[in-house]
Amino acid sequence: MIASKHTPTEHVTQPRSSVKVIKQRVEGNEASAPEEDYLAIEDPLEITLAYNRTEISIEKKLIVTMRTPGHDLELIHGFLYCEGIIQCATDITLVEFNENGYSPATTAKVRLRTGLDVSAASCERNFAAHSSCGVCGTTTIGHLQIPLSLRIEDPTQVSAQWIHTLPAQMHHEQETFRQTGGLHAAAIFSPIGQLLTSCEDIGRHNALDKAIGANLIAKLALAQGQVLCVSGRMSYEILQKALIARIPIIVGIGAPSSLAVALANDFNVTLIGFVRNGSYNIYSCPERICTH
Repeated sequence: MIASKHTPTEHVTQPRSSVKVIKQRVEGNEASAPEEDYLAIEDPLEITLAYNRTEISIEKKLIVTMRTPGHDLELIHGFLYCEGIIQCATDITLVEFNENGYSPATTAKVRLRTGLDVSAASCERNFAAHSSCGVCGTTTIGHLQIPLSLRIEDPTQVSAQWIHTLPAQMHHEQETFRQTGGLHAAAIFSPIGQLLTSCEDIGRHNALDKAIGANLIAKLALAQGQVLCVSGRMSYEILQKALIARIPIIVGIGAPSSLAVALANDFNVTLIGFVRNGSYNIYSCPERICTH
């Protein structure tokens, strides 16, 4: 396969994110005639880091993640940022994908800028990530600890009524979900209501990595007052990634986990769940939501 090279600012044609299959529907004892259906694609992407250490060129296989093809550049940026390997988009100088124009890439070589310190601590996890779990590569409980320095001190306030509109705005951007019903989504909004980015993936954490990576490439990371909306449940990895991206308000259509609520209270994040049918629950830091 021929390598395809992309820089962080280059427009990239997105690969297919769904595939056509044949199905039969059964109701009671009656089966329908075979008909077409679409399923979300789940494919592996192996990420390798290429960097220099004391004038020695090093290549290190970092992770094999199961993802839905599309916005792979953003996925790589968001993942490496949330893992502390890069701090900004310019830390990546080149990404080489092994794509041939007919099928999605299965490998990506990420070249890091000269002088970037890729410490062992940044790469010590056993990175084998499934589409369902963002922390499956963690080998010890100690790796789940979040530094207290990430506690968010952000006075942003948003309208209680506006929160109700976020799932519909996010869903409007979910083209593949409407076709397949099989993808999660993550959308990031500005505090004045502007949709900054929205991404889909078969994995919750991948969708969020893509959204954070898009922000990073657009130089919007670490902006104050952003609001995250996610389509699925809110658990540890969602809170962890949002904290690293300095997002003070997290909105979810589904339920939070007990650990997510505990972390939200400890790190001063406003966590909102079950946004549906004109109501929602606030689990932490309600002062950021203006109800009058």
